[in-house]
Amino acid sequence: MADSGRNVLITGASSGIGAACALLLAREGYSVWGTTRSLDKVATLPEELRRLVRFVEMDVTDDASVKRGVDEVIRQAGQIDILINNAGFAIYGPVEEVPIELAKAQFETNVFGALRLIQAVVPAMRERGSGLVINMSSLAGKLVIPFQAHYSASKHAIEALTEGLKQELRPFGVKVVAIEPGDINTNFNNATLFGQRNDSPYQRWMDASWHAIDVNLKRAPGPEVVARKVLAVVRKANPATRYPAGDFMSTKFPFLVRFLPDSVREFAIRVFYGINFR
Repeated sequence: MADSGRNVLITGASSGIGAACALLLAREGYSVWGTTRSLDKVATLPEELRRLVRFVEMDVTDDASVKRGVDEVIRQAGQIDILINNAGFAIYGPVEEVPIELAKAQFETNVFGALRLIQAVVPAMRERGSGLVINMSSLAGKLVIPFQAHYSASKHAIEALTEGLKQELRPFGVKVVAIEPGDINTNFNNATLFGQRNDSPYQRWMDASWHAIDVNLKRAPGPEVVARKVLAVVRKANPATRYPAGDFMSTKFPFLVRFLPDSVREFAIRVFYGINFR
């Protein structure tokens, strides 16, 4: 067992990957706190999740809310041993059309939200000389999805922050890992925000790509596959920097594309999403 400790804080733990991670870790004996933007939502969550996971109210886009939430977990737990930055969402639309404010909101949650938690939690880990930070990245952080470039860019940023933070915390005994899920069957698509114009010249390709995304999501494994990867990571004494998670292609394709020229990789992505622009 890794020396990361047993107290876990997971952002965005009320549904999807976050809820699956919270449940599995709690079942395995970890003390788990999850965040939700409104505690009113907790009453509607599955009974086992409510019973095993303690929830705190937190909006990762708000400095004061993050501080209050982290302080409350520390008040209850004494310390946070494992931080899992999971809160996030996607936007869909052409780069030239998505409103700047929507693009900012994407980064405010997916990137700066993680940074706020890191800055609130990591100092105590560093002073203790132990701890684990897991950042939920995405396969899209390496393979850019057309019309989800903003989401991919936010996950590119998480990849860079993970690697840099790991280097910086190395002498202090704090471990940092990125988990990179591929397609996972959750409610993620239903929470995606759309940013194209009503008369978008990209519409027919956007429709084709969204259809492919929807079909692939329904065929994908559930969030438990990511939760099992997270559990394996927290049990490792010396985890690697990155771990893909998902079906066979999600875990193997990132390795294979490293040997492909950019033009071949880009063509394969267009074909996969049904948008070869013909």
